[in-house]
Amino acid sequence: MTISKKVLETLRTWHRQPSGELLARLGVSRPSLMRAIAELDGQVVSRGRARRTAYAARRSLRGQITPLPLYCIDKMGKAHEAGLLEPIYPSGCAMSFAEPFAWPLDDEMVDGWFRGIPYPVVDMRPQGFLGRNLAHQFATIMQVDEDVQRWSEDDVLHVLCMLGWDQPGNYILGEPALRRYLEAQQQDTHFLTDDEITTVYPLRALQALNYGVAGSSAAGEFPKFIERRVINTPTHVIVKFSGADGSPQEQRWSDLLICEHLALNTITDTLLLSAAKSRIYQFSGRTFFEVERFDRHGTFGRSGVCTWHELNVALFGETGTWSEGAHAMLTAGTISEETAQHIHLLEHYGRLIANTDMHNGNLAFLPSLELAPAYDMLPMMYAPQRGVELVERKFAPALPLPKERSMWLTAAKAAVVFWQRAASDERISERFRLISRANAIQLEALLATQRD
Repeated sequence: MTISKKVLETLRTWHRQPSGELLARLGVSRPSLMRAIAELDGQVVSRGRARRTAYAARRSLRGQITPLPLYCIDKMGKAHEAGLLEPIYPSGCAMSFAEPFAWPLDDEMVDGWFRGIPYPVVDMRPQGFLGRNLAHQFATIMQVDEDVQRWSEDDVLHVLCMLGWDQPGNYILGEPALRRYLEAQQQDTHFLTDDEITTVYPLRALQALNYGVAGSSAAGEFPKFIERRVINTPTHVIVKFSGADGSPQEQRWSDLLICEHLALNTITDTLLLSAAKSRIYQFSGRTFFEVERFDRHGTFGRSGVCTWHELNVALFGETGTWSEGAHAMLTAGTISEETAQHIHLLEHYGRLIANTDMHNGNLAFLPSLELAPAYDMLPMMYAPQRGVELVERKFAPALPLPKERSMWLTAAKAAVVFWQRAASDERISERFRLISRANAIQLEALLATQRD
């Protein structure tokens, strides 16, 4: 067996190897190793410098071993090359950086080694309602499973390279996806006016439900579509919508969309924290909840965003609640004390408005590791079970520990405002307004027990 074949076999067997370990396993000199790698003509990837140099066997993607360019779109809509991504054997990626990386990196990542897809790129993978629609439309063409949950790392990379031109954040992977982004700038720059949405939104809802609309894969299970709007300036929005059959279950989904709008407004004007801007429209028998994308700017501009889920998995190892995550990040020095306090406050508020869906994908950060505007904040405890069954739920907010009392009081006061707003909003059903009124009264009584 030649040295070059032995190098490839060793790296495929033992995976990524520091140079010293690889030389010891091969029993060859460094010049011999360099000659062997040159003979392999791109089948071996090296990253790191001096003693930190390591090697891995490159993994082909659909039969190709060419590096995948990663592009970054700035706030003016201009594309920059952020680096080159190379899948390695048996999983993970090697990255070479063309510009400073916007997100925190551990020592391995600084050298260019990622144990999976680089974590800000993972958030781009199709998921949720829109991701399923995209898979339904293109699974056969892309030769991937129709269930996005069963996609391999290679499937994700392949689909993003071909179709991922409008994913969350500001990265685009691969030239084909970038070309689609550039073509879109030339083909269609129309943004809907208020007068147009009464006709367009009902049609878009039917398309999303009946045919699947390929678009930005914002995570989540609520039926939704994406659109471009004129709201003083060009604005990109995600639009969630309720059913139109008038059933009690669909009325509840409508109630919850209105509650999400009220909850975000309360975060902004009462908690004085940043939240996504939103609006409610009701026509054609549906409620439409329109929320502005904070990762989009003007006609084509973008900025980065990354969920706590991906940051957590990549750098912290699956801590639990949002508050536990805030503690881990604060201890590591990656966020400020103020940001940690804001996360604690949001978690208390979410619990006090009966949000039982505060998973790690519903908390996000900007590249500066400031907290992104709050989103997906609503009383999901009252969602129809299995989508259709209305089950009576008992609102039983937990009392705070002594060290939490001050922050809990702040959150509770805001939660009372939210419940009072829901109780008086005539767009919400009488049944849910009664629930909201009772919750406001109950929470006010709890507040009284906690005040000094």
